Amino acid sequence: MYMDEERDLLLVTIFTTLTIFLWVFFELVKTSKTSSIATPLQKVVSPLTGKIDITVIDELEKRSTLD
Repeated sequence: MYMDEERDLLLVTIFTTLTIFLWVFFELVKTSKTSSIATPLQKVVSPLTGKIDITVIDELEKRSTLD
């Protein structure tokens, strides 16, 4: 009787662990296939440049502030 309970618990543990691993695997596969940037968004997004426009900074410095 005691051995049957241990065997049942072992089987439940094995099947639960297998189910979790399969679930994680298939979620990773699904995510890798569906996670991409949409085409309209790719057109809107542009990379940032490292250049600093000195003329803009000069124009900002010339502005007067109201005190």
